[in-house]
Amino acid sequence: MNQPIKIVESMDWSSLKHEYGLDGKRLLPWSGVTLPFGGAYCVVREGTVSLPHVNEPADEEEMFICIDGTAEVVIGERRHSAKRGDVIYIPAGEPHHVDACLGADFHFYTLWWSKGTCGNYIGERAHADV
Repeated sequence: MNQPIKIVESMDWSSLKHEYGLDGKRLLPWSGVTLPFGGAYCVVREGTVSLPHVNEPADEEEMFICIDGTAEVVIGERRHSAKRGDVIYIPAGEPHHVDACLGADFHFYTLWWSKGTCGNYIGERAHADV
């Protein structure tokens, strides 16, 4: 008998883990569900800076969906002000980090993908249709 597909992932605030200099919870992918991207809920605490890094694999792109608070998102050498409702794209190969220097915790959801994750998704979907 097939297991039902999980439809809802409720947030468990006690499960946030400190990594990359922020508190977060990886929410995607889900077991049993193939998606072309990963995702996480992230909180950069007031007055702190997330870990500057370049995504791996080298072709991985990323998007931040700003949920609450304000911060400076640094991509390469440029600083971008970010606030609730903003969407920020991080191109592959660009160093980036978040600086919560503007007086409050900064909450955002991040999605990341690469040619590999998209290719795996398309391949699995093609085999499912056969």
